[in-house]
Amino acid sequence: MSFAVRMAAVLVAGLSFAGPALAQDYGPYGVTGSGSLGSGYGFDWDGFYAGVYGGGVPFGTTSWNAGVFSGVNVSIDSAVVGLEAQLGADLDGTNSIDALLLGKGGVSLGDALVYATGGTGIVSGGFGYALGGGAEYGLTDYMSARGEVLGTGSWGSMPSDMRVTAGLAFHL
Repeated sequence: MSFAVRMAAVLVAGLSFAGPALAQDYGPYGVTGSGSLGSGYGFDWDGFYAGVYGGGVPFGTTSWNAGVFSGVNVSIDSAVVGLEAQLGADLDGTNSIDALLLGKGGVSLGDALVYATGGTGIVSGGFGYALGGGAEYGLTDYMSARGEVLGTGSWGSMPSDMRVTAGLAFHL
């Protein structure tokens, strides 16, 4: 075997070990992230966020509502828990203020978050509660879109309204 052939064989063998590792990390439940190839964990739901929402009450006493929200999430594996404050206005014949403090718990499915929420505060101008749930999807590394359904009512009674809202959140 000539010297050139031996050097070519050593060079090919050496280069085969110098390449990157080509393995895929699928993360929790086989979900892959779209932000970075192979990260496997999708959107980072940890940390502070703030945003705007708008929507309405489609049944019964039809009205519109709009407002702002801010909160914080903590991720534990694929579970996400958090606390959120919402400040908004009901735009119907009476125009009232809403101010809610909501607890939140859900599961991260990569770029999507599905959650249940509930809390208390001022609802339609009086002291009340809100229960519901929603879904959020990470659009970029720092922005997500969400949809939420909340049943609201006065303490001691069944929910009197069902609010359906859509929003845009900015994550820090």
